[in-house]
Amino acid sequence: MKRTYQLVSLALLAGFLSPVFQSCTGKSPKKDTAEVAEEAIKKEIEEYTYPLPSTFEVTNMLNSIEASFIVGISNDPEKAESYFEEKAKALNLGIYTADLAYATTYNQKSEVQAYFTSCENLIRELDFTSAFDENLPDEIDANLDNKEKLVEIVTGMFQNAYSYLNKQGRTELSYLVLTGSVVEGLYLTTHISENTFQNPKIIEAIIFQKEALVDMEKMMEPLKDSEMLKDVYKDIQSINAIYALEEGSTAMTETQVLKLTETVSNIRAAYVQ
Repeated sequence: MKRTYQLVSLALLAGFLSPVFQSCTGKSPKKDTAEVAEEAIKKEIEEYTYPLPSTFEVTNMLNSIEASFIVGISNDPEKAESYFEEKAKALNLGIYTADLAYATTYNQKSEVQAYFTSCENLIRELDFTSAFDENLPDEIDANLDNKEKLVEIVTGMFQNAYSYLNKQGRTELSYLVLTGSVVEGLYLTTHISENTFQNPKIIEAIIFQKEALVDMEKMMEPLKDSEMLKDVYKDIQSINAIYALEEGSTAMTETQVLKLTETVSNIRAAYVQ
């Protein structure tokens, strides 16, 4: 987010300097300086801005229907130390970011601290701590009673991680983190109640996540044969295939919901094991 603000400031500066430049040289450049700066910003935003709806949009939907916070539904934060392969670390970083959003939305302070610590450990092991302000842990602790500020901080953390990894050429890793977050969001939604199909608001939350999963498949398609992503790409495809059973519909059949719940549960179980 800070990066985007800096770029916007540069664009404004370029806009102010453009007429000065022209008057000094007496010549009009082939392409307006401000226009060039604007195009650079657009490219930066397209390539590096977090491309999916925030996990908070999902967890807020669950909170708004007064679904209770379920202790133990999220991945055990202590398991963060048990992931040794880079792929498993990245997927579970995504899962823990969704769990962090879930805990933050429900104002579960101890869980917020535990999941932030899990995220912090995996970020360190994946070697991109420089993507974050060194004061981030202190900011989290200082705002445990300020939900609005905490949401802002955690959202910025998601966005910075995605942006940094892509700028470093670690696109596959960023897609794994995104996948973990999306899968966990859908897992929480489909397991928040024992009577999912009977609750139209939960079905609405499930349908809301469809677009993000379709976008994930499109984003990953050019890299679908890579060793790191090929299995995960197939997982996303299998979820989207269930959504597509009622293509164009604003509702879901009970068969779809049950099949989606089972599929997501199996995928997630393989990620967190």
